[in-house]
Amino acid sequence: MSPWETGDARPTTAPLRPLVLAAVLAIALVLGVAGVLTAGGGLAFAQESTPSAAQDEGDLSVADVAELANPAVVTIRSRQEGAFGQNGPRALGAGSGFIIDAEGHVVTNSHVVEDADELSVEFFDGTTVQATLVGRDELQDVAVLQLDLADCQEVPGIVTLGDSDTVRAGDRIVSIGSALGEFTNTVTDGTVNAVDRSLAGLPNLLQHDAEIWPGNSGGPILNLKGEVVGVNVAGVGNRRSQTEAARIGFAIEIDAVEDVVADLLDDGVVVRPFLGIAGGPVADGQEVVEVVEGGPADEAGVLPGDVITAINGQSLDGENGLLEALFEFKPGDTVTLTIDRDGTEETIEVVLAERPAETD
Repeated sequence: MSPWETGDARPTTAPLRPLVLAAVLAIALVLGVAGVLTAGGGLAFAQESTPSAAQDEGDLSVADVAELANPAVVTIRSRQEGAFGQNGPRALGAGSGFIIDAEGHVVTNSHVVEDADELSVEFFDGTTVQATLVGRDELQDVAVLQLDLADCQEVPGIVTLGDSDTVRAGDRIVSIGSALGEFTNTVTDGTVNAVDRSLAGLPNLLQHDAEIWPGNSGGPILNLKGEVVGVNVAGVGNRRSQTEAARIGFAIEIDAVEDVVADLLDDGVVVRPFLGIAGGPVADGQEVVEVVEGGPADEAGVLPGDVITAINGQSLDGENGLLEALFEFKPGDTVTLTIDRDGTEETIEVVLAERPAETD
């Protein structure tokens, strides 16, 4: 489970299971499980003079976008060795991903491959190959896999990455992924509802209304030029049925994904800054509930009960949370915290440390 996951936001990894109850699905016309979706949006607004992708005469049809991207969109299945005393690997779940280069690197969500001992990737034509994990970043929920290609075996396709800074609310998008982990390369389309969103601490999200289900996690959303502008990561909706699509989808903006992917390909890890507090958002900032002993905040004099209202003068609120603000800095950076302490405003300088492994 992702460290930011709460409430009715659901990761879109589908549990592996036999393809059953087809007749029930057909009668009910319920095509997705609303129990594990994730996706979102977070892009900067384009200038008002920039035309919307939906108004560009050079746009492709939804079918053309799907035909262009489908060879590069894959289904990822994860297994775990020796779970619950079973003799063979236990199936964990299925998600989606997409191939980004001729070397066979696949981008997906971190939660799709979490706890997996064995990974297999199914191409659009049904061919299956094994894959290994290059690295993953839990905080932005991004992972990179390496396909184990046979000698002279080529990847079936490569996506083109777009620029999420040009995405605007109202733009049309196409989503592709493995609905329920069984219906591979399912294509839906919709509209970007909002940009610069965050969801339970996960930043850099696009909000959209293209239908997604468990199994869509890690799959791309594309603009009408066939470029990937986001990675589905979560969905919000009701829990009345495990086969319902999310009512609201969220996708990680591709610009943020590219930054993480570059670090993972270079080093296998993403180095994050560490402040050393626990707490939660309030109306005017981030309340400090606990301070990690010996951590940067502790050494600088931050106390439980403080409310951090700004970092380096950047106000914290519902649209700009603490985690998003910290992502702009590196370990070793000195930042100035503006703090409300019992009604009195104070400023404290903190030298950020490197985030310890497995820290939420």
